[in-house]
Amino acid sequence: MSSLAEILRDHQATQAEHKRSTDELRKTAVQDIGDLCDTATTSLSSQLAQVLENQREIESLSRDCAHLVQQHARSTAKWTKLVDQFNGALKELGDVRNWAQVIERDMLDVAATLELVHGSLNPPLQTDQSSERSKASNK
Repeated sequence: MSSLAEILRDHQATQAEHKRSTDELRKTAVQDIGDLCDTATTSLSSQLAQVLENQREIESLSRDCAHLVQQHARSTAKWTKLVDQFNGALKELGDVRNWAQVIERDMLDVAATLELVHGSLNPPLQTDQSSERSKASNK
């Protein structure tokens, strides 16, 4: 059988081998975890940069859209004002036309009245033949 000293040396050698193996595995694990963290950080940084770029682009487009909406609102207000002015002008034309028709009717009434008055003041002139007949019949 082996001696106690040999068993102790074998045990110590085995322990040392396990310790070296464990140290190597720990170093490898720490290095792999560091690499994984670097890769994850790089990937997240890249994605974060893309998200920030998208956010800036969305904000820029939003400002452009707000500007276009303001321009459209101003343009719409101008068109509305023009349409209202046009509508008012059409109403005025209708009022003028109505006024002209009323004046025309009044003038026709005045003309008809003047013709009646003129006719009653100046009886129709008799022709020469009818005046001679009336003279002959009076004789």
